[in-house]
Amino acid sequence: MNKKSPINIGIALGLAGVLSVGSITVAQADPAAKVYGELVGLGSDTTMDVMDGISAALGKNGKLLKLASYKAIGSATVTTRSGQAAIGRFNGSSAGRDALYVAIGQSSTKSIAIAPNTDGTSRDAVTVTTADLAGKIDFARSSSGPSSARADGVITYIPFAIDAMTYAVAPNSKIPADIPLGTSGNTTEVSLMNIYKGNITRVITNNGAFVKLVGSDYVLEAGEASNTINAYVPQAGSGTRSFWIGQVGITDTQIAAGTTAAKDVFMQGTTQKSVQEHDGSAVANDPYGLVGFSISQFVAQTNRVAPSRLNGAVLRSIGGVEPTVAGATAGTIATNPVWTSIKRTVYNIVPTALANATGSNKIKTMFVGENSLVCQAKAVIQKYGYGLLSYPGTADGAAGAGDAGKSSVCGNISSGNRVGAPAVSTVSLGTPTLAANGASATVVATVTSNGNQGGTVKVYNGTPLQDGSNLVGTGTVAKGATTASIKVQAANKQDVTLDLKAVFVPTLTGVAEATSLETISQALKGESVLAAVPTNVRATVIPTVAVTVRNGLAASTAYAAGNVTVVAISSRGDAFFAAGTLENGTATVSFESKLAKGTYTVWVYYPGSSTNVSAKVKKSLKIS
Repeated sequence: MNKKSPINIGIALGLAGVLSVGSITVAQADPAAKVYGELVGLGSDTTMDVMDGISAALGKNGKLLKLASYKAIGSATVTTRSGQAAIGRFNGSSAGRDALYVAIGQSSTKSIAIAPNTDGTSRDAVTVTTADLAGKIDFARSSSGPSSARADGVITYIPFAIDAMTYAVAPNSKIPADIPLGTSGNTTEVSLMNIYKGNITRVITNNGAFVKLVGSDYVLEAGEASNTINAYVPQAGSGTRSFWIGQVGITDTQIAAGTTAAKDVFMQGTTQKSVQEHDGSAVANDPYGLVGFSISQFVAQTNRVAPSRLNGAVLRSIGGVEPTVAGATAGTIATNPVWTSIKRTVYNIVPTALANATGSNKIKTMFVGENSLVCQAKAVIQKYGYGLLSYPGTADGAAGAGDAGKSSVCGNISSGNRVGAPAVSTVSLGTPTLAANGASATVVATVTSNGNQGGTVKVYNGTPLQDGSNLVGTGTVAKGATTASIKVQAANKQDVTLDLKAVFVPTLTGVAEATSLETISQALKGESVLAAVPTNVRATVIPTVAVTVRNGLAASTAYAAGNVTVVAISSRGDAFFAAGTLENGTATVSFESKLAKGTYTVWVYYPGSSTNVSAKVKKSLKIS
């Protein structure tokens, strides 16, 4: 793992919780060796540097960084938790999202792209399982937005900034400025769409000077030379790739089939390398190449608040508007505030269950709402070349800058930002084992879920009620286990037959709850509530004891049946016995003879019945 360069940050937290930044030097690498985070994220190359800047500004909570964001490029693996095995350095928005899916159990396994080698050649994707990633990733960076929104989606894309894009070329490029994005219906105009679709394929030069961009059917005139345009897109799984190809009207399927001009690899000498997003290597020595490039990344790299990977690449204007302007500080640049050609919202992806939780948690504090720590890092966001989303009720931000149909409000967690169908889990109940006294039973619940990370099983008497009033037992399925033994007992102490139904609530938020298909009946003995009152304390008469035994709660009108026994023990240890039969739950029990004066300890026993457990009560009786 690379070591982190020194970072000099001035932080001021005002009463409104707004984070401002003084000076920032380049954030070059991951958290330092043996420094870990409360929240851990990987993914997008586009936002890795700004998230580094936010992490540095937020600092630590004790020994842990509040936010640990690992680069998309570098070593093949990273260690995100102390004492735990390393995981892949997942490279790109889709890779980060897929890793989060696996970590929360939405997917049990995936093959996920990791960072390229230091020479730019591709590393093989790694296959990971939920057991590999659970507890090691908390969020993912993404430069592309959600698709196929669903109300029960297990992950939520939370917007935090605006990125602008244009195309980048070599410093000696023959690709002109101001190529428009184009329109999908026009196949002959010179546009970015037609270049990437393969309708405009050549740069015509004359004695090395640019003449025009043309299609393959163009007939050269005297002195002209034809040069093939190389239209590059970032590596598969990149959020920038997804966004850019959507803008120029092509698809991954077309790229794979070779029916467009788009390329995601380039030759450097005799070595084939992947096109890494926001890295100018692909076009650096190619006067006929162009690639989609984040203006925010260009600004950050040029200003040296992010490591430079420009390799001499320069940005082109669109519609006569330059992508950058002079910055507020001498020698710096900034994203042109009037740039409107190609813009997008960038996101952090988190588990929906945590984003929507009723109480507070670290995910909500960090990402959710315009007052979240990330949204309040406005100075850092702008320092890295990004624009602010809207902050309703404040003077900051530009409304309406989000993706079509998605929120443009920083920290928004609307249902339109949720995706990912929850994984299925199951739960079933075995045959209960009745306790010796018959008052309870033990039932074994067996569960299945992605990664076997455990959870809680709740057993109900009949259909589970929302208020939980018919809950009769709860058990824990440990991490790595698939069963839990649960003691069940009638909730109101009166039921003698329970119809057991189980609900499994997985630990992992990407796994749906499960309810048992079967209902299992189990007869139990109800609790007995016994009351005994001495009715005669005079030595001249035979003493009696009034006994009442009810089923369940003391207020119950259901009475127990059977016999009761009374034992009076004198201070000298002499024992006197009496017995009686309950009628409608009551009995008056008389001793056979008078008792001598003194204080007696009286025990009243109810031995139980087919429907009630035994009970006893201790009283004091004074004979005078």
